[in-house]
Amino acid sequence: MWREAAIRRATFVFVLLGIGALAVVARLFQLQVAEHGYWTKLAREIQEEVIELPARRGTIYDRNGLPLARDVPAYDIALDNYHMTKPEVLVELLSRILNFREKEAVKVVYQEGYFTWVKRRVPREVAEELRRAADEAGVRGLMFFETWTRGYPQGICGLDILGVVGVDGVGLEGLEYRFDSLLRGKDPVRLRLVRGRDGTVFEYWEESPGTPGQDLHLTLDARIQAICAEKLDEGVERFRAKRGFAVVMDPWTGEILALAQSPRFDPKNPDPALLHPWAITDPFEPGSTFKALVGVAALDLGLVEPDEVFNGNSPIIVDGVPIRNAMNHQFGPSTFTRGITQSINTVLVQVALRLGVERLWEYLRRFGIGEPTGVELPGESSGTLRPPEEWTRVDLATASFGQGVSVNGLQLARAFCAIAADGLLPRPHILKGGGREKRRVASAEACMTMRGMLRQAVELPGATGRYAEVPGFEVAGKSGTAQKALPEGGYSQTKVMGAMAAFFPWKHPEYLVLVVYDEPSVWPNWGGSTAGPTVRWIIEEMYHQGLISPYVPAAD
Repeated sequence: MWREAAIRRATFVFVLLGIGALAVVARLFQLQVAEHGYWTKLAREIQEEVIELPARRGTIYDRNGLPLARDVPAYDIALDNYHMTKPEVLVELLSRILNFREKEAVKVVYQEGYFTWVKRRVPREVAEELRRAADEAGVRGLMFFETWTRGYPQGICGLDILGVVGVDGVGLEGLEYRFDSLLRGKDPVRLRLVRGRDGTVFEYWEESPGTPGQDLHLTLDARIQAICAEKLDEGVERFRAKRGFAVVMDPWTGEILALAQSPRFDPKNPDPALLHPWAITDPFEPGSTFKALVGVAALDLGLVEPDEVFNGNSPIIVDGVPIRNAMNHQFGPSTFTRGITQSINTVLVQVALRLGVERLWEYLRRFGIGEPTGVELPGESSGTLRPPEEWTRVDLATASFGQGVSVNGLQLARAFCAIAADGLLPRPHILKGGGREKRRVASAEACMTMRGMLRQAVELPGATGRYAEVPGFEVAGKSGTAQKALPEGGYSQTKVMGAMAAFFPWKHPEYLVLVVYDEPSVWPNWGGSTAGPTVRWIIEEMYHQGLISPYVPAAD
């Protein structure tokens, strides 16, 4: 009897065990087969994390193949806040090595979470110093991910053109911004992290290397850019100017060889206001440099001859408004050529009145005034050239010496390129292979005649551009001094823009140099006395560095 009962109990237990085993097998089948994808996905979401880092960015080169901006090895640094050790020591290390403010370091270190970015794109040597210091102090929890940061092999000169890159690898200004999609590449670097149940990071690996960006090749010459920057620094200090810029171009191709300014953006003391080339973004009235453009228009139409005599006394009355020479100087009977070389307002007023509003406006438009140049940089200003129907005869008169019209620096440089290049207006460009199109502004004969006058404006004693003269290089050019317009109307009696536009050699120009200073405060503060010497310094230094040679006339 007892045996039958024992057998029944054993059978019952075996049946229960069998049912349990079947239930376990069924559950395992459900988890490992039927629901495998779901649970794998859930496990990854809990235990794995994907981090995306920017791929290596393209390099920006100058015309000679020198790298101006390129990616160099760096680290992105993160922190596992839950599993770190010695937080007070880590606060000190972040403050000392990464230059964190103490409050900022405390906030990062004591933040809750398994993953907190500490700092992105840290230079390799700085990150390695932090790693060593943390290891020596027994600090745990820091994570170092290999990445890239932007480096400038030729120094910071030209950052206002190149722009900068943010911590997320996106271009923020300049060429870095304008061509961000090209430089950045298409796909980021993907890293996969594996965590334990408590969130500890056990390992990570590169899941995808990303797609590096493409390179940019510029027309800039890093050597000329550096020369211009150095001489502008000297000029801003010497002439106590608010700021200054210089443009160097090939007048025939429109290639920009240098586009420099002072003061400049410095990543160590960043000022966003300096992170753009004000030669293209900030319009100004060009002053007497405009006399060359007015003169070409009159010569091209046959309305004036170089030796034609005008009344050079001051003032000249236009519709009841007296218009004066600088310092109200009385020049007496003066040829048109003298009007250019000595920058006589009253002579050019008479020439402009002979041209008339419609014809002068048309020629200014041909020179590119009032329209952007199309250079491959963001933020270009169009300047101001009001429609001709809004002009009065007084506007016509003052426009002859660059008042009432505004330009950006590159527009003014391009206009002088046309005079240098026998009347062909190029498109300024900073990328190699661009700017092939040209349009005719005036006849080669009219431009050659004006170049001869501008040569005298530099060569002759007493001429306004004489301080730009460099013996052996046959420099030609026109200076300009423009009173700054006041917000409330009228013009300042003390604040001016001083400019000098020059090219050399005058018969067959190879280089165009434009220098402009904003509010030089020395006396005299004229463009010929401030920007003029700076043009000379730039040319002389180009010669000393072996970049140019004195002009040798061709044998007859």
